[in-house]
Amino acid sequence: MDRLRFSSDAPALADDDGFGAYHDLYATVADAERLDRSFAVEVEGRRLNELLLFDRSMRAVRHVRSEKRVMRNGFDHFTVQIPLSGELLVSTDNGGKRAGPGEAALIDMSRPMATEARSARVLTLSTPRRAVEEAAGGADGLHGVVLPRERAALLTDFLASALRNSGAYGVADEGRIATVVLELLRLSMAGRFSDERALGDDASDAVCRRRARAFIDANLSAGPDEVARALGRSRSALYRAFKASGGVARFIRSRRLVRLRGLLSRPGELRKLAELSHEAGFASDSDAIRAFRAAYDVTPGEFRAGRRLAAPVAPEPGAPSFERWWNGLR
Repeated sequence: MDRLRFSSDAPALADDDGFGAYHDLYATVADAERLDRSFAVEVEGRRLNELLLFDRSMRAVRHVRSEKRVMRNGFDHFTVQIPLSGELLVSTDNGGKRAGPGEAALIDMSRPMATEARSARVLTLSTPRRAVEEAAGGADGLHGVVLPRERAALLTDFLASALRNSGAYGVADEGRIATVVLELLRLSMAGRFSDERALGDDASDAVCRRRARAFIDANLSAGPDEVARALGRSRSALYRAFKASGGVARFIRSRRLVRLRGLLSRPGELRKLAELSHEAGFASDSDAIRAFRAAYDVTPGEFRAGRRLAAPVAPEPGAPSFERWWNGLR
């Protein structure tokens, strides 16, 4: 299995108690905040096809995804966070909840959130949105939900076992392990949510959102009206399906920005910005520059230049980068 580790106690990070390196490690996803001088983290990560699995021991740390960060990085996946020990405080626009040992907190990464751990060991599963939508019959109302221990028990035990025994399995086994993980996720959510959001209901917001996203990603130049026509839905129904993301127009812009950023990040990509902007769905390069600067605080040209300068630099010992993993979930 593809594997990465991080420890704030690594010798190479001793002068900074590791917080700076840890902040940079998670900067693609969230802003890490040190709560007090007792801060310490140990992270072990595994990639299982399109799933990411982390075992994190955390002390005195908070992770925050602001609305601006949500719009900047275009993530649309879910995380399932299960404390093995200690407690995780989860804050969303649906309020604050506490997840204790064995309980599973569901977090929609397309929406603002914050988590806080005073002293906890937490298993975190990052999964594409469609897996959660299929398991729950939609994603509405799931942000910040905490599943009880008895519902999440089999998923928790299997995830812990998969990490503990990962050395016994190779790349060829990842697909099978990921399949079991997703089946156990579905089992943990079975019967937890009402039938009115069943996947078979073609009028559900979840189905509308999934179909719309597939169309948008294949037709990035399309506007909301074109998307609505392609799906046979009204503009108001489409907006409702994307309300959590600020509306469909805002979602389309975020997908264009993700595509443009990916193009600019490609090694050896020398095409002019006008051509890249067109491929990413923008009406013009000036439109792309305005949107990119608003989202990332730099122009596309400055971003590309910065990526070229940074490319030859190897990570410091003890401070791996999860960026390529995160990018796979966009």
